[in-house]
Amino acid sequence: MKKQPKLKYISGILVLAAVLAVTVLAASYDSSEDPIVSLSYLTQVFRPSIEKDYNEKIAALEAQIEALNSGDVSPSVPADPEPEPETSVPAAMTYEVLELKYGDCLFAAGAVDIMLRAGSAVCIAPDAGQGISDYTAGAEIYNGEALTKNHMCLIPRGDGRGIMATAQSVYIMVRGDYSLVKS
Repeated sequence: MKKQPKLKYISGILVLAAVLAVTVLAASYDSSEDPIVSLSYLTQVFRPSIEKDYNEKIAALEAQIEALNSGDVSPSVPADPEPEPETSVPAAMTYEVLELKYGDCLFAAGAVDIMLRAGSAVCIAPDAGQGISDYTAGAEIYNGEALTKNHMCLIPRGDGRGIMATAQSVYIMVRGDYSLVKS
């Protein structure tokens, strides 16, 4: 029974040592290495630093403008400025609107996106097991089947697949290389 009081004293000393160690570590923590962002930091340190940089840049620009207005300095414009390159979208990236007449056929020369906008058209596919992919419906359109208006379709390659207009006036949007065969 005498061993229990010693155990209480040892455990009490260990707890006291742990509390003392945490207190010493917390007191020795230097927040200048890892500052906590607070309102006082933002208003007393950060904002004046930003305002100083801003004011210096404004003053430099005002000095340049003043020098240009007084005629002391000529503007730094290159003698022969390079023309800006024209930015154009490659033809393969844009859609073209086509009007097809009854019996006109469009054949893909490569991968071609098409969308039937007005009229009616059917799929042309030389192989019965292949056709045109209808993105919108997530289905395959086989030879002789009708395209659905406003559905995005893909002719995956130029192997004889295409579409044929089955109305007097058919409007499609097409992107990619293709060939037209008039009726």
